[in-house]
Amino acid sequence: MGRLPAAVAVGSLFNPLNSSMIAVALAHIEAEFHVGIAAVTWLAAGFYLAGIMVPPLMGTLADRLGPRLVFCAGLVTMAVTGVLAALAPSYPALVVVRLLQAFGSCATMPAGMAIVQAAMPGEDGRPPPRVIATISMVLTASAAAGPVLGGFLVSWWGWRAIFLVNLPLAAVALVVALRWLPKVRVEGRNQALLPRPRPQLMATCGQFALVNVVFYSAFFVVPLWAQSSAGLPAHIAGLLVLPMAGLAIVMTPVAVALARRAGMRTVLVAGAALLLGGSCLMLQVGPVWLVLAVAALLGVASALGQFALNSLVFVHADPRDTGIAVGLFQASRYVGAATASSLLGVLFDGRGLGGSAWTMTGVSVAVLVGGSVLPVRRPERQVAGADRSGP
Repeated sequence: MGRLPAAVAVGSLFNPLNSSMIAVALAHIEAEFHVGIAAVTWLAAGFYLAGIMVPPLMGTLADRLGPRLVFCAGLVTMAVTGVLAALAPSYPALVVVRLLQAFGSCATMPAGMAIVQAAMPGEDGRPPPRVIATISMVLTASAAAGPVLGGFLVSWWGWRAIFLVNLPLAAVALVVALRWLPKVRVEGRNQALLPRPRPQLMATCGQFALVNVVFYSAFFVVPLWAQSSAGLPAHIAGLLVLPMAGLAIVMTPVAVALARRAGMRTVLVAGAALLLGGSCLMLQVGPVWLVLAVAALLGVASALGQFALNSLVFVHADPRDTGIAVGLFQASRYVGAATASSLLGVLFDGRGLGGSAWTMTGVSVAVLVGGSVLPVRRPERQVAGADRSGP
């Protein structure tokens, strides 16, 4: 990994890390402040809601004020809010700081990818596939590591440690960013504050939201089913979804190689087909080994889909608006996660996976259709226009 992608990856891991690490601390926070489970879950739900609204705003600021400035400001925000959350004297104060934390964690990915796109332009306007793949792998790994790291921190030092750990991490990331991130020209400074994204970009973000509806539906429902219906203990139930995260990391280089040999359309369709296969198999779930097979299929599908759609963001975005384009893409992940969690409350009955499995299957069919028709290259006139406007 080169210095630039490494700096962006390290700075961008705060969002997935903090969105998943909180899960193991909610019970301890509720016990200290006595606010009830329904209220304490707002520490997670509020972060997800901010994850939908804030990234496009941060991306716009990166395009207009400079991505390096916004990236470093996000890291400073993470350090400051980490300390403030650890010192929070009351639950309302903690909620407010947690929302401010979302602003910092949502700033680094759009700003970082805007720097990558400007400094490392590649084929068809997108950065080199290995760079996109590497950053995607780091983000997936940090999300998977969140509950593990959070569990150790809470066990050793209490719930406040999951916020305080952001201080040394952000300090390291800031030093790396100041040394390794280049200052790039702000091409969108004189553009409209709220640009109009291209339809192809919005279609890419919509496709990613649908993929995440399926992925997070399985991520939420499998542990619940394993405990309420299969009678498995919580630590074993959590391990059932580990293949989803693990294979999403391991198979990303395979997605890069497949795109290079067979094209991006093949990667899109193959990922959608595996998503549909895993969802259909979910209808037959009973034995635990079948759950593991479903998790494996969905993990591979996630690797293919995330790499392909992440790459297409740079194909369909105006180079001057890369920050907001990545922000919209980042927000679409949380749209999918929020939709999946909302559907879970309606569809899950504690006895089986039928409702969730049928929903996943239907959405997977839509993903397969979308993957077959989604544009994978820029129109010739846009490519020609980009060439004329280049240096």
